[in-house]
Amino acid sequence: MSTTAENKIKNIVTYLTPSMLGNILPIITLPIMTRFLLPEDFGIVALAAGFPTILVSFLSCNVHTGAERYFFEYHRDNKALSRLINTTITFLVLSFGAALPVVFLLKNWFSLLILGSVDYGFALFLSYVSACLGILSTFYMTLYRNMEKAGKFSFYMNMMMIINTGLGLLLVVGFRFGYISLIYAPLGAGLIVFSLLFISFQRDFPFSFDRKMLIDNLKYGIPLLPNLLTSAIYGLFDKYMLRSFVSLSSTGIYSLAQNITTKLFVFMTAVQSTFHPIFMKDIFDRGKAAASSVGRNFTIFTYISLTAVLGMILFGEELIYLLAPSSYSGAINVALILLCGIATQTFGKIIGLPLAYAKKAYLSFPVSILGVILNVLLNILLIPRWGAIGAGLTTTFTIVMMNYISHLIAQKYFRINYEVKILLFLYLNVFLSAFLLVYLRMTDAHFILKYSVKLASLLAFIMTGIHAKIITRNTINIVLGLLRLNNKIPVKNEAVTK
Repeated sequence: MSTTAENKIKNIVTYLTPSMLGNILPIITLPIMTRFLLPEDFGIVALAAGFPTILVSFLSCNVHTGAERYFFEYHRDNKALSRLINTTITFLVLSFGAALPVVFLLKNWFSLLILGSVDYGFALFLSYVSACLGILSTFYMTLYRNMEKAGKFSFYMNMMMIINTGLGLLLVVGFRFGYISLIYAPLGAGLIVFSLLFISFQRDFPFSFDRKMLIDNLKYGIPLLPNLLTSAIYGLFDKYMLRSFVSLSSTGIYSLAQNITTKLFVFMTAVQSTFHPIFMKDIFDRGKAAASSVGRNFTIFTYISLTAVLGMILFGEELIYLLAPSSYSGAINVALILLCGIATQTFGKIIGLPLAYAKKAYLSFPVSILGVILNVLLNILLIPRWGAIGAGLTTTFTIVMMNYISHLIAQKYFRINYEVKILLFLYLNVFLSAFLLVYLRMTDAHFILKYSVKLASLLAFIMTGIHAKIITRNTINIVLGLLRLNNKIPVKNEAVTK
């Protein structure tokens, strides 16, 4: 058994712990939340949180992403790493703090613009503070990921999600605070976790500031701002259109579908937490010689990520029927469509690495602008006609096109030898399954036909994993061992990856 392979799988399981918890807790609480909150309440929260995301993305200048790139240059020099971490945090805190009074003074104007009423101004202000704390906490936890300290990463992620869920339930059910409970909860969780992380990092990395490092981070991060801003626009413009042309209830249905599918993106990010340091070290240490090993690891990363995506596609309908009242059933088809876009984000997770290696991050700018234009035009065309379904189609098509174009650009600067046939089969399975199930639902097809499609899709996915040598006796043996199960599968002396 390869020690590297065993450590890789062990880290995957460790990083997936908070992701699993993050998926399970909202599922457990969904039946409660949907019986105390209306679809309109979810729509209000979605719109109130959308604007601060755009503002915080702009104010950050993306220096935290720049710091992540330079981490791998300084990680062997503790003093340089201390300067990098503290310089980044100092800039973020000062930038967010400077905008705080402005946001407070203009909160009612923003509320009127986005939600059509001044009644939600305070909710917008709280969402801004919550978004700031979220970026600061995520930066610290990303550092733990890059240090390969999976235990600490998992601990703080779990803490944030448990506090968020517990506080949300208390405020919704116990105090009947309504929609604003879903804004207070992440704010409280973010404040507690950021405070603990700040104390921990200050102990290990005493304060120091480096002007040159800040300039380097800004030079790297600012060209990436269009990516963050366009992502934020995607998260707000469609909801704004739904509120304007359909209703707040439709916005809430769409938001619920997005929240469900975002859990899969969080799962994907957790898997990436294991593979990202491997990709980065491979690329920076071996250069173009790493093309094949990166391609192989990408196939494994994609397969693990799509396992959860396909599972939600096949059984998400039953889950939503089980956990939410019938007034939320409109979220099913929207979620199935959105999951196709989420599936291609495996490419979105790796595209930035070749550009970071080549210091060509600015090339993401034209792709982002194209994505914004495409997203806005399609939303204007489709939402008035098809409502939340139109918004889902727009989001998925935009994500797929942007990831494809970005992939073509990234390949010019660092060519990854992808295992094309395996990847094509995996994605074909995901897309066919999702759109077939949407069609069968819309035509009220017999349940036997629907479950036949689901079974065929599941079997095809498993067979692809076996053919790609991802599902092997060794990988099963390691996973069962990590789960503390008695394993009698004989172990051959084979590596998990080539």
